[in-house]
Amino acid sequence: MAGKQTAATPAAGARSILNAATALFASDGFDAVSIADIAEKAGVCKANVFHHFSSKDDLYLAVMKEASAAHADYAEELYRMSCSSVDKVRLLIEFEIRNQLDNRQSTRLMMREIADGNHARVRKIARNVFQRNFTAVVGIFEQGRERGEFDSSVQPAAAAMLLSGATSFYFNCHEVLREWREASEIGTPETYARHIAKLVLSGIVPQAIARKGRIKTSSHQ
Repeated sequence: MAGKQTAATPAAGARSILNAATALFASDGFDAVSIADIAEKAGVCKANVFHHFSSKDDLYLAVMKEASAAHADYAEELYRMSCSSVDKVRLLIEFEIRNQLDNRQSTRLMMREIADGNHARVRKIARNVFQRNFTAVVGIFEQGRERGEFDSSVQPAAAAMLLSGATSFYFNCHEVLREWREASEIGTPETYARHIAKLVLSGIVPQAIARKGRIKTSSHQ
């Protein structure tokens, strides 16, 4: 039986199942969670789970699509907006940080999945789910380069990875940042997003020095 629902438009009966599955997968991982566990947490019978989802893999795919959909939707919307590419990157960083903090279970689930990158299931999800998110972010940097707003030497995929790494670090470490006096000025999501955006967009080297060619980069790019 093919899966009847997607994570984007779950029926009312599937909502509690998706919520329960997200919580369990995020806390225990795919292999440790059974359909019986999900049914019990959702307050339904196993048959009800299979009424909406053909298998555990089908349910997991629906959970992952839902967990990543808001980010992909927003990045694709930013790409279509008429504002500058600089503003798009700033807005994307702010959104990523806030979205991760507002949806902690989903964020932990996606990070858990990405960290298990050698698993065949993860590679399938990377192609069928996360590819959309990465393509959308890369597209924003490509657009900025094509418009001449970003340096022509910027590698869009590398820029997208830098952005993702910075926001993921904040999600995992924002509580610890409060304990580091050096990080006190960037402890809030808003200030962190602002400073990370500045680094992503302007770098660390003073522009006057860069223009004089005093900082040399590797020729192997």
